[in-house]
Amino acid sequence: MFGRLLAERGRLLLDSAMGSALIEGGLGRGESSSAMNLRAPEVVQAIHRRNIEAGCDIVTANTFGVGALLIQGQKAKWPAADALRAGLVCAREAAAAGGPGGRRIYTALDIGPLGPIIGFTDGLGHEEARGFFAEQVRAGADAGADFVFIETMSDLEEMRDAVLAAKENTSLPVLCTMTFAENGRTFMGTDPAAFAKAAQSAGADAIGVNCSLGPLAMVPIIREIAAAARVPVAAQPNAGLPVMKNGEACYEMTAGEFADGIEQLLNAGADIVGGCCGTTPAFIARIRAMMTSGKC
Repeated sequence: MFGRLLAERGRLLLDSAMGSALIEGGLGRGESSSAMNLRAPEVVQAIHRRNIEAGCDIVTANTFGVGALLIQGQKAKWPAADALRAGLVCAREAAAAGGPGGRRIYTALDIGPLGPIIGFTDGLGHEEARGFFAEQVRAGADAGADFVFIETMSDLEEMRDAVLAAKENTSLPVLCTMTFAENGRTFMGTDPAAFAKAAQSAGADAIGVNCSLGPLAMVPIIREIAAAARVPVAAQPNAGLPVMKNGEACYEMTAGEFADGIEQLLNAGADIVGGCCGTTPAFIARIRAMMTSGKC
């Protein structure tokens, strides 16, 4: 899928941050982000449509928090399977109208970390983790996702569990990204080359980096991954590093500064780009304008 789309479109553009947009849309303190798919689907669809109108090729379903709901089990207020299906419905309905010029929009099932460190938490070994991931990918495939987006992983073994579960339980393509610190390693100590080797060995169809860093800090990591990659490479940085204002984290990078950084990531080897924490559809619009201008 990714190779075909890249051949057709040159580079692919993901969407912007979902969490902050949901907070603006009424997400309650302590409420699961995935619950909004059931409680306020019109808010979720509107976020997707703003990104589509800004020029993204792919909308990421609001399903990042479903793994945590699965672990909560009967304690969760919102059933995980219902929240996941509703998230895919929101994404697919938003995508159905297409993008500017009638461009087809694709939908990604979003899968994040389960939360507890696998192997260090009672009752959560690798077999159990793969079961939780398998449940999500099967439900996502049944709900019509175009591909699986496994993101914000910091534990190499959990990343491997998620990719293997996706490849063993669906025929959907898999994009997998880990999150790295400024020292070029994940929180659990994995370096970019080791990640690239492990993710591709597990069967990932595209690999890359998201979250934690701004675009410029992500450039050397993308270069390392691109050097080791046999598949397309993705970069989805934050809008720089947050600063605290009135007790809240705020991002001060402008959309123009972000797009300039994305240009450098494209030149470093990224094929798929988008925005993580602190970004909005305005950032996506600036990236689309830069990409359309032929600057990279």
